[in-house]
Amino acid sequence: MFFSKSTEYAIRAMVYLSVHASEENKLGLRQIASDLGFPEHYLGKILQDLSKRNLIQSAKGPHGGFYMEEKDMDISLLSLIDALEGLQFFNTCGLGLHECDEERPCPIHKEYQIVKGNYYKLLAQKSIRKMRDDLEKEIAFMDFDHHARKE
Repeated sequence: MFFSKSTEYAIRAMVYLSVHASEENKLGLRQIASDLGFPEHYLGKILQDLSKRNLIQSAKGPHGGFYMEEKDMDISLLSLIDALEGLQFFNTCGLGLHECDEERPCPIHKEYQIVKGNYYKLLAQKSIRKMRDDLEKEIAFMDFDHHARKE
């Protein structure tokens, strides 16, 4: 039930952009990487990939940078994960057995199917917008000021 590092960075960067950036206030790679504490080069590849997939927006030039449009905020975490790495996790055995399926279930198969189903539902229902709204209402928290923590 864990994402790749790239997907984790993508989700956190999108939530960050949803809170801090707009078409009028684009943010540069250096600032985003610094605030999130991510390696700049690695994050740059991720943001470019998100931009190419039209999941976030980017603009070149002196007032360029990255931002999200309103339509970008409605992507569910499930759709985002599917776009970035696929959903093969939901077809795996909880014990890592290759021969596990409905006809030959492993010892935790039935219970694990319930856990995966609930996780799938959570990811399908939670959008970037909902995550941003939870942060703004202060019912959820994400630390965006990595630089300040280091000092």
